[in-house]
Amino acid sequence: MQKTLSALILATLLAACGQQATPAAQDAAGYAARPELQDAGSQAILARYGDDPGLLAALQVAYGERAAQAPTVAVPTLTGLSLDGDRLAYVKSVGWGSVPNYDAQYARYSVTALPYPGLDWTRDGCSAPDGLGLGYREDFRPACNVHDFGYRNLKVYERTDANRKTTDEVFHANMDGICAAKSFLKRPACYAASYAYYQGVRVGGSSSF
Repeated sequence: MQKTLSALILATLLAACGQQATPAAQDAAGYAARPELQDAGSQAILARYGDDPGLLAALQVAYGERAAQAPTVAVPTLTGLSLDGDRLAYVKSVGWGSVPNYDAQYARYSVTALPYPGLDWTRDGCSAPDGLGLGYREDFRPACNVHDFGYRNLKVYERTDANRKTTDEVFHANMDGICAAKSFLKRPACYAASYAYYQGVRVGGSSSF
């Protein structure tokens, strides 16, 4: 009953936007004809990742066909007992945290030696993965800043594959959060670009970590 009501609500919303509800696609390539994905960037992403279950899941979230799932992140607690331990916990709390949390910490500490010495606050924006999603470099810059902090500090203080993976997953979640704030018609292309950026760091980011 609840699924039926949700479908009716979605159909009503789409009708209000001058669209008709479309059955959920079985793979990401099945979304290629959707009017919201006709820009060149989205079509290139669909051509690259059309059979990727991850892109399918991203588009299903964008169209309201499934719920978003945030990554499970375990951040150590600051204890005050060890400089090294607390610095690592702080790095994870910022590099694995939200954009607003990073922005607050950056504004407070980026030009100081506080709260811990040896932190790298440098950032250089977003690099589009293989030229895909070029139009989203500025949209995703806040998420890229958080990702830069995580990579540049964790590779110094605890360089592990697991830490890199978590940093990438949080990056993806932060980009999706940026996409979720967009209008319904703009979300699908944004979620597609978010997935392409995520794949870019998963495949090509190891040399930077």
